[in-house]
Amino acid sequence: MNVWQYAVQQTGHDFEPISKWSSDAQAAIAQLKVRGDVDLLAWNTATDASDIYPQYALADLVTRIDHTTYARLLERLASVVDQAKLPVLSQLQRQWYLASYVAAFSHQSLLNTAAALLSLTVLQLKTPPLVLATAAQSQLRGLADQARCWLLAAQVSDLQLIATDKPLATLLTHLIEQTPDLDECCVTGKAVGWELANDAYWLSQVESPTFKLEQLQTSVAYRLIRAAYLERSLG
Repeated sequence: MNVWQYAVQQTGHDFEPISKWSSDAQAAIAQLKVRGDVDLLAWNTATDASDIYPQYALADLVTRIDHTTYARLLERLASVVDQAKLPVLSQLQRQWYLASYVAAFSHQSLLNTAAALLSLTVLQLKTPPLVLATAAQSQLRGLADQARCWLLAAQVSDLQLIATDKPLATLLTHLIEQTPDLDECCVTGKAVGWELANDAYWLSQVESPTFKLEQLQTSVAYRLIRAAYLERSLG
């Protein structure tokens, strides 16, 4: 049984729901998509814990990462993919930006961010569209973990990630060419790179009726629902 209940409140208020509480977050999500004046409320009925998730404005997000190392990493990856003459669908581009937003607002390292971006890219390039959702659940973590481990083993620095194509190009080629059964290999414990990739992937599906808040791993992602919807609409 889901112990979490969801509602919305007027932006800036102190936990004052203006909608009915529901264990199904779809009604709250629907409000967040179309209104710029509401926050998401979450309430755990078992522990009485509660959270308020104000929604980031899309324009503020773009400004926040513009001219940062996250933006430079995105430019480097785009350059690598373009030079390899690989296709980049609009959905993948949205995922790149969403992963960067989550990384920037949760102050994640460039190494973890690069691992997330590579895993999203490889998954998209290697997977037929009809089985993409299933593959995301089984392979996204393995790809992110492998990318992070490789970058650590190669002692790739943050400066190298944004100053030269070589680390990203080499790893992208390796992950694309390895057999699919290896894509699921992952390490135990916390996997920040996967969390970034996971949240970006599911936020890019925010318009789908199968989207669920419980698919998200980080609190920052809960504040990106409206922005993810607008990013999809603009794309």
